[in-house]
Amino acid sequence: MNVLPIKVFHGTTYTGLLDKIYATTGIDRQTFELNIICRYPNSSQEYKPIPIKKDEGVELMLEVPSRAVVYCVEIYLEERPVPLRPEAIALLTKETNDSPQIDNKKVLIWCRRKWEDLNMDCLVKVFQKVGMEGLLLDVPFVCKSWYEATLNPKCWQNLIFPENFFAFTDRVRKEYRKEVQITSFIKSMVNRSSRCATTLMLPHCSTEEALEYAAKNCPELKDFGLHGHISHKNARLIPKMIRNWKNLEVLRLRRAHYVKEILQKIGVHCNNFYQLMLPQSYISDDVAYTIGICQSKIKHLFLKGATIERRNLVMILQHCKNVVKLDVRECFLFDESDGEILELASHIPSFSCQGSTCIHDCEEREDLIGLFICDTNSFTWDPAVPYDWNFVS
Repeated sequence: MNVLPIKVFHGTTYTGLLDKIYATTGIDRQTFELNIICRYPNSSQEYKPIPIKKDEGVELMLEVPSRAVVYCVEIYLEERPVPLRPEAIALLTKETNDSPQIDNKKVLIWCRRKWEDLNMDCLVKVFQKVGMEGLLLDVPFVCKSWYEATLNPKCWQNLIFPENFFAFTDRVRKEYRKEVQITSFIKSMVNRSSRCATTLMLPHCSTEEALEYAAKNCPELKDFGLHGHISHKNARLIPKMIRNWKNLEVLRLRRAHYVKEILQKIGVHCNNFYQLMLPQSYISDDVAYTIGICQSKIKHLFLKGATIERRNLVMILQHCKNVVKLDVRECFLFDESDGEILELASHIPSFSCQGSTCIHDCEEREDLIGLFICDTNSFTWDPAVPYDWNFVS
């Protein structure tokens, strides 16, 4: 029997006591559960056992020494195997005529495997779904094998920067205790993908240098987008960036500029392109013509909150015969109950125009269009509230 001293302070919880016992004894927590029994001498010098199962039991255990003038108590541990998980039980009890006999011992061992012992390829598959913040600030600090898995470029195929970028970088600064320079940080995240990123969603504050670097170092990109909106100066770079992305399929831009030029480049370089998302943007005559005529193969079109003249929406509906999803909810300059629009859209499996309104006052219409055309901050958005890029199902 091993005797190990453990110092326990008043206020310790049951969970805290368990943590201390597992750490001190080295018992595998994934394999064994513990029954804790405390013994202390009573007035007749006989030892009385107390099972410790909750916080109240720990509190009572710590009160005994002060009342009985005892300086320590004895804790005995009973080990019992961790019960099988439901999926393992199902596997054990499953009976099929063509299934081989299952070895109970092997299943039990499989159920007790530690997370850190998982195959590296399995870890990478899981971490691909975690997200940038978790990959950078949570997963690497669990154990060495998890840290090593996060270095695999496949974990960084989906480079989706958090929408609340400054809150994210503030956490990075506190965790790593150094200042975060926007351009350098974006470059470092892009480098982690080793040129195999397929999704890139950049923060609205991306600099010209960061945009150009991302364009050159993400040649396998299929899905590109920007949180919020960027200035005219930086937006003019996007048409030039498109030529680097031969596999591009999806484009997401809020309050977008240079849309005509972007779509023209997509028509030349991106044969697999099928989804265009331009929420809160101004769809001018030229843009509508380019969508309808030059990009008639588009299947998914997301224009929620856009400003689009009725005639331009009609043009798009007349020419985009391949569209299966069209979202024009909460748009301006056409009415949701317009009969011709509803008739033209009747063949589209998923069509939504709820909340769209027509503005008849000429001055008000010009003011609204002017807000989109000029490079101002008239449109505000809260980065703490993630934007919903989803189509209506």
